[in-house]
Amino acid sequence: MMKMMRRLALLFVALTGSVQGGTVYLSFNQHSTQNLFQTREAVSDRISAFSLAVEQDLGALSLLADAEYTAFHQTAGLSFFSANAGLDALVPAGGKSAFYFAAGAAGAFYSRDYAAFSTFGGSLTGAFKTYLSPSSILKIQGQGAYASYADMIFDHASVVASLSIDRYFPTRTTLKADAEYGYKHFLHPYAAAPGPLTDPGGSAVMSAGPRRGPGSGSGWGGRRYDGGYGFIPRAGVGTAGIGHVSASLLAAQGIGDVLGLSVSALRQWTVSGENPFLSIEEFYLAANPSSDSFSWAGDQLTGRVTLNLPWSIELKTGYTASDKTFPGIELLDLAGLPTGVPRNDVRRLFEARLEKNFRRLTVYLAYSHIKNASNDPLFEWSSGYIMGGFQWNLPVRRKGGI
Repeated sequence: MMKMMRRLALLFVALTGSVQGGTVYLSFNQHSTQNLFQTREAVSDRISAFSLAVEQDLGALSLLADAEYTAFHQTAGLSFFSANAGLDALVPAGGKSAFYFAAGAAGAFYSRDYAAFSTFGGSLTGAFKTYLSPSSILKIQGQGAYASYADMIFDHASVVASLSIDRYFPTRTTLKADAEYGYKHFLHPYAAAPGPLTDPGGSAVMSAGPRRGPGSGSGWGGRRYDGGYGFIPRAGVGTAGIGHVSASLLAAQGIGDVLGLSVSALRQWTVSGENPFLSIEEFYLAANPSSDSFSWAGDQLTGRVTLNLPWSIELKTGYTASDKTFPGIELLDLAGLPTGVPRNDVRRLFEARLEKNFRRLTVYLAYSHIKNASNDPLFEWSSGYIMGGFQWNLPVRRKGGI
């Protein structure tokens, strides 16, 4: 960890000396979790994340770049370094409309046990925004992305197209409606053989215990993911995909300069394909490539309250209830065989965040608690999370320096 800290410090010095007229962001976040792998087999850990980011105007373009090192203290094999860089541009189209374009590249590099998660890829984004009236905005956006992994079982390409309409009222009420279509194409998601839920002696393992299924062992990193606590691939050949359509509504209300309220509802349908894996898993603070926003169909309802307190202090609280089914992900019997019953999770999430803003420094303390009920006993769990940290914003003068 100390070696990575020294490298980030050197990168910080280099950026502050080379960036002119931009902003450098230095962040540190400390996390504590009671359930790192988010299963019934609770594993506690402490995580430290150090990040450095820069925003720079380049005439008609803007440069965005960041680098982060995330250290897991107990599960050191999950520690990773990530970096992202991108360019974007805003192109006016008349007095009421504009086009937005962005191109980015991203990479994450894991150590030891989770080296199969190491990835690099890129994305292209295009958007058009226009005022339908002085108080109404229409936005159309499309994005294409590609990611390649050290274990190619996770390689994929995706496209997302969305349409949103915002309406603002003199009463400080905001209404927003969104519609989205997304499709994720897995390039080679199948393993040569299924990962059975049996021990080396052939005895059945209870479904509430750890599950491990091998990855492909192929890809640019030549890595083979041997499973965390809930991942099992299917045997087969070829490609696979899953597509969804979603619709959401949001209503927000400001009350004076102190209180803000919002409620949102989301419904997502799977319209084509299904998850190509037999069982998927979700980690805390580390992106598990077997599970993401494409993986589920269902409903989500969120309510939030924001309080603007004296001395530039802000308190945010939120509660989210969701009911999600995972197409293609099946319950397994005691012998590790699929039952044909899709996995369903009902989750309740409470969040609270206290934030203090100074001129160039923001500090925060946050807590969240998740209760996840599932028809699969392995994913029946409850856990709390504590977070704290700061972000330091450093504008850089045109001639270099702070």
